[in-house]
Amino acid sequence: MSDTKKFPAIGLLVVFGVGSAAAAVSLTGFGWLMVKQGLTQEAAAPLATAAVCLGSFLSGLLMAILQKGKGLVWGAAEGALFAGLLFILGTLYQSEWETMQFVRAGLVLLMGVLGGILGMLRAERKRR
Repeated sequence: MSDTKKFPAIGLLVVFGVGSAAAAVSLTGFGWLMVKQGLTQEAAAPLATAAVCLGSFLSGLLMAILQKGKGLVWGAAEGALFAGLLFILGTLYQSEWETMQFVRAGLVLLMGVLGGILGMLRAERKRR
């Protein structure tokens, strides 16, 4: 038998779904907050970015915990899934890419990596 692990594509997508659900719930909460506080439409983009960053962070964290290591790799993979989704949706709904879209994609990727690193550190701490 081989000691190599298979690539967990199903796990990667399931955890991506969990992160997406967390992003959707936080988007709903931020929408409610905007209405209750009477915030203008200018607040929508930063709040949406924060929600997607939260989902990316959670996905990276969960993937690193489930895989028990390689948090940087798994966090980057989850962050890349979220950033890729942003690029696809941005291309479908906008004609031009502005600098802020690239900044948002970078933030989403970074949050996935940070979540992966934190998950890896948590998994290592539990092994001791």
